[in-house]
Amino acid sequence: MIEYRPIPEAAEERHRAITGYAFDAGSGPYDPDEPIDERRQRRWAFGEDRGVFDGDDLVACGTHIEFTVRLRGEWLPMAGLSGVASPPDRRRQGFVGELLEASLREYRDRDWPIAALWPFKHDFYARYGWATGCRYRTATVDPAALSTVRSAAAGEFRRIEPEEYATLEPVFEAWLDGVNLATRRSDDWWRDRVFQSDDTERYCYVWLREDEPRGYLLYRIRNDDDGRRLVVDEMASADHEAYLNLLRFCHDHDSQVNTVELYGHDHDRLLDVVTDRDAIEVEMAAGQMVRIVDVPTALEAVPYPGVEDATVTVDVDDPHAPWNDATFAIRVEDNVASVERVDAEPDATTDIGTLSQLLVGYCSAEHARVVGDLDVDTSGTADVLDRLFPEHEVFLPEQF
Repeated sequence: MIEYRPIPEAAEERHRAITGYAFDAGSGPYDPDEPIDERRQRRWAFGEDRGVFDGDDLVACGTHIEFTVRLRGEWLPMAGLSGVASPPDRRRQGFVGELLEASLREYRDRDWPIAALWPFKHDFYARYGWATGCRYRTATVDPAALSTVRSAAAGEFRRIEPEEYATLEPVFEAWLDGVNLATRRSDDWWRDRVFQSDDTERYCYVWLREDEPRGYLLYRIRNDDDGRRLVVDEMASADHEAYLNLLRFCHDHDSQVNTVELYGHDHDRLLDVVTDRDAIEVEMAAGQMVRIVDVPTALEAVPYPGVEDATVTVDVDDPHAPWNDATFAIRVEDNVASVERVDAEPDATTDIGTLSQLLVGYCSAEHARVVGDLDVDTSGTADVLDRLFPEHEVFLPEQF
């Protein structure tokens, strides 16, 4: 019998074997006798493990992590689905699909209106209603090319240890002010995930102006075939002066590293800061995928600024969450939405992935009509959807 349930302690060795092989196949099969240091144990301790069992055999697994995210100015719970895997001899038999659908049912029971995950393959999760929710940039630059920012030199840097994470919180909040899917981090998340990469503890330095923290970076040094690389996994700045001084910090490593790599949502501006454009590459890539768990709950959880009176009926296609596979009337009065299932002709039709993108602000309704799966009956309906779902900056800053 196929059953979805929490992974018991007796199956934990099997769980680690599955995830170890899935995410690091080059290291070979899981060795239960290999010691796991305390730092990595704390990093892996977040969330609740779930599995699909064929009898007593664990055939698919995943971990549910509860985040608190900001969406349109409101803080709400969001499920983070992590570590989805199955053993090589049980793949392509529908077990991961069962895990995804059962996870949605659990999220709905727990009143988590939206969910997110990092996909191993976009097309696979798209089949289950997930859609790209944000983009990120990876910038690589020769550290010598950052010499032009030295004219902005000011303030001072101070190293921050994991237990001093509270120093960084005001900067983190200012950096993502107004950005959809910004997170509210717990104490443990700061110490055991933000300061820790998979294989090492990250270095952290804060930049202070008149003793006030205004920027920080979390980084590690990686040895590549072409030399050492300073990899900045998080670079948060409260203003542009802070951004320039964080770049100055990277430039000061020019005698130690061959390349600086920056990750985030706001590194397009590097092209306007550095004069030697040939020394920079900025690549944009799809970030986490998002999904509405329950249509009425998700649409009613957020405000609709500037919308005093609007009504639209939308038919949603969602075969993997039958409670969403219906037609909904969306009524907004004084910025507040009410959503109910109706038996009526829809003004618009969409799949759940496109509706999820509209909700988080990943794209406008116009964009969804052109390249997504949104269809509308009239220009009036298009205008209403444009008002309800404006495009907005989105960035989910967590790795999970």
